[in-house]
Amino acid sequence: MSKLKDGLTYPPIKAGFILLFIAFVLSLGASYNVLREETWTGIWKPGNYTLGEEMENSVDIVSRTLKISSDNASVKIATEDSENTYTLSGDTKILHLTSRVSILVEIGEVTYSYTVKWVDYPYTYLSLPAFFIMIVGSVLAIRGYFSFLESLKEEKLQQKKGGE
Repeated sequence: MSKLKDGLTYPPIKAGFILLFIAFVLSLGASYNVLREETWTGIWKPGNYTLGEEMENSVDIVSRTLKISSDNASVKIATEDSENTYTLSGDTKILHLTSRVSILVEIGEVTYSYTVKWVDYPYTYLSLPAFFIMIVGSVLAIRGYFSFLESLKEEKLQQKKGGE
């Protein structure tokens, strides 16, 4: 058992394990995620509109919600899956969408609120140093292990020579 304790306290092995632990902590930090939300509001007049083009290409969307209301309007909403026409006359429609949406306002003005929720990883930049520290720690621990085995071998040879 004392050989194991000696091995773990052998300086190169100890330094390698410390670096591996630091890499592990950094990788945990890099995998931390936060739920983000952004809402766009406004008024549409007759015409074509597309929502969320620039932001939705770069993130993983969790949910999209479109809330539309008007006193008198006709709206055609097209997603990748379907195309629906809504006639709004003083009411509000709340739509839970699964893909990017294109809107065609045919008649009237429509007040809208578009909310997008996505998962953000604010500390992903920690993954690159964690990777390099893991490589260095692994190499150091393995080289330290072989060096420790060599020192044990030399110790045994010294004991044999001393015992003769």
